[in-house]
Amino acid sequence: MKNYFTSQFAVLNKTNKPLLIKDLKIPKLKSNQVLVKIKYSFICGTQLKEIYGLKGVDKHLPHTLGHEASGYVKDFGNNVSGLKIGDRVVLSWIKKKSNKVSKNPFYLDKKNKKINSGLVSTFSRYAVVSRDRIYKIPKNIPMDIAALLGCALPTGFGIILKFVKKILTNEYIGIYGVGGVGLMCIIVLKLFGIKNIYAIDKNKKNLKVVKKFGCKSVFDEKKFNKNIIDKKIKKKQIMYNFEMSGNKKMMEMAIKNLSSCGTAVLAGNLKKGDFVKLNPYDLIFGKKIFGFSANEVSLDKNLKYYLNLLKKVNHKKLRSIFKVYEFKNINKAVIEFKKGKIFRPLIKF
Repeated sequence: MKNYFTSQFAVLNKTNKPLLIKDLKIPKLKSNQVLVKIKYSFICGTQLKEIYGLKGVDKHLPHTLGHEASGYVKDFGNNVSGLKIGDRVVLSWIKKKSNKVSKNPFYLDKKNKKINSGLVSTFSRYAVVSRDRIYKIPKNIPMDIAALLGCALPTGFGIILKFVKKILTNEYIGIYGVGGVGLMCIIVLKLFGIKNIYAIDKNKKNLKVVKKFGCKSVFDEKKFNKNIIDKKIKKKQIMYNFEMSGNKKMMEMAIKNLSSCGTAVLAGNLKKGDFVKLNPYDLIFGKKIFGFSANEVSLDKNLKYYLNLLKKVNHKKLRSIFKVYEFKNINKAVIEFKKGKIFRPLIKF
């Protein structure tokens, strides 16, 4: 590769402002760095929080974004093994257990001003990615579907595989917040034959989506209370509640609505400065509370297993949750996603 390679990037220059589409220069690849031509990239809720400044002060501005994509290997630096030009790959923020870690890449604008980046970024036509954030995928997985392996699918599948060991016929599982990760939880629960699933969300469109995927009962967060769930589920045990939204109120409800021996798993990212109230008697009388991060997911170890599960999912049905946008319309995708008009935006390059 030449000393400089130019590509279009969506850059977060200021929070609460539209992303800027810029032509940036890519410096010569360093050790353990891979140049990837991006094919598809999802926008997830974490990006929304970052764009709108809900994660606190952003000390890295201006910078690139994105962590859930598919693409093709175009070039690589020294010390890269296991890849060849043209390989189909998934890009993920979930890192391998590997010493193939590069330094954080950076890009240069027309005035040679430095634009920061993480070890993976995906809102661009090309991106420099650390070798430990790249996973090869087979030809029988479509590239748009494959992009889910970057975040939503391994997080949703991983959390269920870790905590749900055995569910009896009369027991329920609740999913609090049904965005991309929440839907993946429901999909894998259904694949395992679990029927009694209920979901809570403030977005009615999202609730309609998960109903299509087999969620037995859905509740509007705004109208939800303990009496409603008691009436609907009656005396059946709620053994697990998984909180995915990062909403303080939802986390508190996920704990409160458990049966006395149930388990609440908190996986959503709270807004900076938010704290959850906890009644100590919930713990005293047997409820269990765990946190979960996708850092606990071994995408490297479980990739073949996730791919096999993904083959069992109806891809046409799965595509019904996406709305595809051309890269030039990425800001439109961000706005419509924030307003809850779409379930999941997918950027096509």
